[in-house]
Amino acid sequence: MPDALGWSILVAGALIGSVIGGVAGFGTGVILLPLIAWTLDIRATAPVLTVAMPLGNLARIWWNRTEIDRGVTLRFLAGAVPATAVGAMLYAGVTSEHLRLIVGGFLIAAVPLRRVLQSRYLCVRLVHFPVIGVVFGLLSAIVVSTGPVLAPFYLSYGLRRSAYIATEAMCALALHVTRGAVFTRYALLGPDTVTVGLVLGTVMFGGSWIGRRLLDRMSDRVFLAVIEALLLAMGLQLLLLPR
Repeated sequence: MPDALGWSILVAGALIGSVIGGVAGFGTGVILLPLIAWTLDIRATAPVLTVAMPLGNLARIWWNRTEIDRGVTLRFLAGAVPATAVGAMLYAGVTSEHLRLIVGGFLIAAVPLRRVLQSRYLCVRLVHFPVIGVVFGLLSAIVVSTGPVLAPFYLSYGLRRSAYIATEAMCALALHVTRGAVFTRYALLGPDTVTVGLVLGTVMFGGSWIGRRLLDRMSDRVFLAVIEALLLAMGLQLLLLPR
């Protein structure tokens, strides 16, 4: 369990991250992942986020529930759910040192990769989402926060604003539930982990509501710049300043 300072850091991160996630569709996990690694341990990141993130996802789904694209959701999850289960099994066997390198490397690589994927030459159709689901389902089981890299695929297909926020949240929720089931099987979700996750998730529910209120007022470019800066800074922190 975190100490008083650790709780303060985690709660503040959950609130700020969920507000950003409510506007940009991603960012909550990016902010919380290194904070959990710093206050608890790198191995605690995925289990804690697996408990916390569904509450934030549920909030975004509720505030934008009429905008969910069911075609994208069903096709994405057809590939993502089984891949996430396999990835969660791999996570259970990865050492903390390797996990730190994988997560830190992913956060840094996500910045140029996201920019490449935003190219106007990326053309995503409905038939592509099962394959996209397999790739990102496997990846999300280990690094959890794949939103910055996955976002261009949703946007290229044509999802915007509330439709993107709601559809991404629905897909992410199903992956968290799948990952949680596997983590329970491997005893990675203990009472302390669940407690921390539920507290952060409750804070995130409120932050998602604030984000929904700001959705039509904020500049996408500013938020994306903030997210990229966070990805680089937190990725370098994990690689160069291990706990």
